[in-house]
Amino acid sequence: MIRPEFRTTLESQHKVLVTLWAIFVTAIFLYLWIVAVVLPNRKLIAGPAASEAVKMVLWLLTFFDLGSLVWWKKRFLTKEAILGASKNFKLLQALQGHKSPLEEQAAGVVSSYVTGKIVAFAMAEAVAIYGFALALFGRYLWHQYLLSVASGLLLLLEFPSKPFFEELLKDVEVRGR
Repeated sequence: MIRPEFRTTLESQHKVLVTLWAIFVTAIFLYLWIVAVVLPNRKLIAGPAASEAVKMVLWLLTFFDLGSLVWWKKRFLTKEAILGASKNFKLLQALQGHKSPLEEQAAGVVSSYVTGKIVAFAMAEAVAIYGFALALFGRYLWHQYLLSVASGLLLLLEFPSKPFFEELLKDVEVRGR
C-alpha cells in the first residue's frame, strides 16, 4: 500500500502538470497579443521571397510535429505504455522519498506520465510557435490564427485528467499486491 503522505506527494505532481498546461495555453494568447499589439507597425523581418520559403518550411515542420505528437502519444502516453515503461524513466526529484518497492513503482509511473505529458505539451505548443513565426516573418496572420487554434485544441486534448491519473495509481496498487 502507498503511504498517505507519499500519495499526497504523487498527487502533487498532477497539480504541477495542470499548472504547466495552463502556462502553455497562456503562451498561445501571449503570441497572439505580441503580434496584435507590438508588431503592427514594424517592417517585415524577411523579404517576400524569403517569407514564402519560411512559410513552406514552417508548415512542413508543423505537419512533422503533428505526426510526432501522434506517434509520441501512442508510444508513451497510453496506459499500458506508462505502466510498462515506468522503470525506463528517471524518477522525478520530488518523488525520491519512496519507502517500498510499490511506492518506487508508483513514483516511476508518475514520473513516466509527467515526462510524457510535458513532451506532448511542448509538441502541441510548437504548432502555435510556428504560427507566431509565420506572423513575424511574413505577416501571415491567418496562418497564425489557424495554428494557434490548432495548438489550443491539441492542448485541450492533452489536458492531464485527474481520473486518468488516479486510475494509474490504482493500477499500480493492484499490480503490486
